[in-house]
Parts: sequence; C-alpha cells; structure tokens
Amino acid sequence: MAFSKPISKNGLRNPRIILTFAKMAQKAENAMDKKTILFTPTEKKFFQLIKLAVGGIPDVTIEIVADEWATLYDMSRKQAMTAIVLDGVEKLPSGQKPPTEVLMPWISLVQQTEAHNRNLNRLAAKVCAKFADEGMGSVVLKGQGNALLYPNPLHRTPGDIDLWVNATRPDLVAYARRFCPGVEVVYHHVDFPVLKETEIELHSTPSWMNEWAMNRRLQHYFGEWKPESLRHRVQLPEGAGVIAVPTPEMNRIYLLVHIYRHLFDEGIGLRQLTDYYFALCQPCSPEERAATVKVLKRLRLKRFAEAVMYVMQEVFGLPDAHLLLPPSPGRGNRLLSEIMLAGNFGQHDTRIHHHAGETSLARFRRKVSRNFAFLADYPGEVLWSPLFKLWHYTWRARHGYFAQGKTH
Repeated sequence: MAFSKPISKNGLRNPRIILTFAKMAQKAENAMDKKTILFTPTEKKFFQLIKLAVGGIPDVTIEIVADEWATLYDMSRKQAMTAIVLDGVEKLPSGQKPPTEVLMPWISLVQQTEAHNRNLNRLAAKVCAKFADEGMGSVVLKGQGNALLYPNPLHRTPGDIDLWVNATRPDLVAYARRFCPGVEVVYHHVDFPVLKETEIELHSTPSWMNEWAMNRRLQHYFGEWKPESLRHRVQLPEGAGVIAVPTPEMNRIYLLVHIYRHLFDEGIGLRQLTDYYFALCQPCSPEERAATVKVLKRLRLKRFAEAVMYVMQEVFGLPDAHLLLPPSPGRGNRLLSEIMLAGNFGQHDTRIHHHAGETSLARFRRKVSRNFAFLADYPGEVLWSPLFKLWHYTWRARHGYFAQGKTH
C-alpha cells in the first residue's frame, strides 16, 4: 500500500525545485566532506575488538590499558554488543584481559543474553506455530532469524518478536484487537501484547520509506519476496523449533532499509549494523550482487549504502569481496559518528530526549528538526519526512488506529 498520491505535479515533483534542492544538498555535502570526525583512541580499540570478534582481523594483540576497560564495557552496553565484544576479548592474550571487577559483571550480562535468546527462540517457534494453526503463515523479521547468521547465535542481543504475517492490515488489526482491544496500529505493524516475556509486533509490511514513489517501489519488492520468504524455513538452535525467515536476497535490502528507517526515527546502534555485516558475509554470486545494487539504486538507497559500506569496513573489517558498493568515507564517517553518539535505537542520545507531557506538535517539530541534520546526505527522505508524518497522523486518526486513550 502506498501512502497517498503525490502532493502535486507543481510541488515536490517540479524538476526545477528538485534540481535546486539537489544543488543545495551537494554543496552542503562537499563542505561537510572536508570535515572528518575523529574518533578517540578508545573508540578505535572498541572497533578493533569488534573486528577481532567477528573475524574481520586475525588474532592480534590490542594494547589496552587497565583504565580503558570500564569505558569499553560501557560502550558495548550502549551499543547492545556486550556478548559480541566479549567474544573479541576472549581472543586476546591472557595478559591483555580486563580486570576482574570489569570482567565478572560482563560475563554475567552475557550469560543473561544467552538465557534470553534461548527463551526467545522457544517463544518465536511457539508463536509461529500458533499463527500457522490459525491459517496464517508468518516470517520472523530480524531477531532470532538474524541470530542464526552469527558464529554464536546466542550472542546476538535479543529484542522483541517481529512477525510478518500473511494477512491484510484490516485482518491483522481485527485479529489483534480480538485479544487486545484498542491496541495501537501504525503503518507497518500492529502491537500484540499477549506475552509477558516479550513484545510481539504483527507486521502487514516489514518497513516503509517516507518518499511516496520509493515506498511504492519498496512495497512492490516486499510483495515479490514474500512467497519465497514464507517457504524459507530454518531450524533454531538447540532444537527450539522451526521458523520462516527472509531470504538472503530480501535481507540484503530489508536490513539496510531497517537501519535507514531507524536513523531517521529513533537513532541507530551497532547491533543493527552487526546484523547487516553477517548478512553481507553470506554467499552471494556476482549476478545476485548486481541485482541487489540495481534495487538499491531504484530505491535511491545508493548513497546510504555507500555510507554503510564504510562502517562495514571501519568497524567490522568487511573484505572488499563482500562490499555491495564502494564505501563513501565522508558520509560513512558522519554515519559512524551518529551511531557512536546515539547508541542502540538512540537510547543514549540526549538530543532526542523529551518530557513526559510532550504534545503531538512538539514531538513532530522535534523529530523533523532532528532529521534536517541529514538533509545534505539524504535530501529526499528528509524532505518527505514531515509530509509522511502529517499523512500518517491523519490516516491513523481516521481509522481509529491510535491506542485507546492516546492521540499521538
């Protein structure tokens, strides 16, 4: 489903307006490219530990002084990467390990992550089986499916259960509200709070884009990928059960869109980039790679993909053979700086914190204002952002999709 028809043939689709914005954005980007953001020595060591963990570099000695370990541990928590970074720590020589007062709580947190993953694997398989019994196939997005790509699937920091259900949005809303009256509905999913252990989101579509024409194309691609993804079934670790997950072809696009989406809406952390790293490490023929790049260009994601490729090499050590496109050092450096500042889903970004009584208008202004910081790099998505948000608000109000008792 697309949002609506284009605003106007004489509005944002006017070639002169588009050309003017493009020139402004290019001029601003050229100025920004001259200003490289420098990372601290400790941040660079953090990146080295990640490379060591995922196999981006061979086993090496990283000179880390005792006082730096507490900061590195905090970075791993901020980015929801505690288990992955500890995998790198364990590859260091014995004399380079963290002090006991840092290492013990670190190990304890990783053990909790492993236990949480085991429980979530069991729940994901159970929920998928329940929907299958109801006659609705489903695909587990991100989450436990992505974890299977990791060297140790129990070391991905888990989140909730996102199910792309083979049903229309009206049918999903009716189904969810049968069990949970008045639950919230947004463009791509319906809240389904039926489990105490974890949140569930029922997706009518995996994601979206702000720009009308690009979203229409994206939804078309999702429609093409859906049948095969519903059949793409995998076994969860330790015999927890079987689930369907997106195909590698879909994940090469979808996971990038997911990162793009969160960059604009909440902030993004390295956990989501780690998912994409392991997706790119999967077997991919030159023909498949070329097809992926073609889709990225059609969705106007080439510029963002080039920035992500820089992060893939700078943080994870992704070999050139797995790159989709040549990295962009300028945009990539700015993206990595944003990632390190915001943390996992922007939870550590003081720029987007707000008061509990924030009004809908204040929320709108805050989010749009933040997004304009990305205008030079991604002008299309930024300029369409306020239009999408206005449309989304009125669409939800018209259909009664706000949570009961909420208007924003």
